[in-house]
Amino acid sequence: MFLAVSDLLREETGGTHRTQQERREATRSALLASAAAVVLDTGPGTGIAEVARTAGVSKGALQHHFESKNDLLVGVVATGWSDLTERFARLIDHGAAPGERVGVLVSAMWDSYQHPKCRAAFMISSDPNLDPRLAERLDPVFVATRARLDQMWADAFADLDIAEDQLVQARRFVRSHLLGMLVQRQLPSEEPAADEELLILCEATSRLLGVEAT
Repeated sequence: MFLAVSDLLREETGGTHRTQQERREATRSALLASAAAVVLDTGPGTGIAEVARTAGVSKGALQHHFESKNDLLVGVVATGWSDLTERFARLIDHGAAPGERVGVLVSAMWDSYQHPKCRAAFMISSDPNLDPRLAERLDPVFVATRARLDQMWADAFADLDIAEDQLVQARRFVRSHLLGMLVQRQLPSEEPAADEELLILCEATSRLLGVEAT
């Protein structure tokens, strides 16, 4: 069930008074959340008018913030990736055992990948009919996100003698496996409990990094 922008704004502000810039940013955030929900429900091919209808605003009001559909989709993807990386902030305790750090990173990625904004970003970026002009605009967003995630993994194990290529390989291995888990759980088939599969993934990732699993 979708929430109109006015409802999302009430949830975000809690009825407090904000500046015009803060209200604009809150409206933009609410519109992106609504757009992500519509993309998940109907696919990235949905029109901007459908997003506006679902958000409870006019098409003109939506286009005041996002002039075109591509502008809106770029915003959804950028927000999804931003949310993904922000969830890693202050997660790692360098006093923890390496295997425990692996578990924290894997769990954080799994939680993030299930978030609507992140799922919508994946859906848009993997669309086989993606507008080439949109793909060109999204490419630097992907590059920046990959670089930031690689750096976060490097920071998590900075006190250990682990080669950079090992860390990149481990992160991409985790990413591929988690995406597979996400797709499998959207299919009408019986899957093992996620906790069991995540534990196996942590063990495999620890081996890739040459550290002892926890």
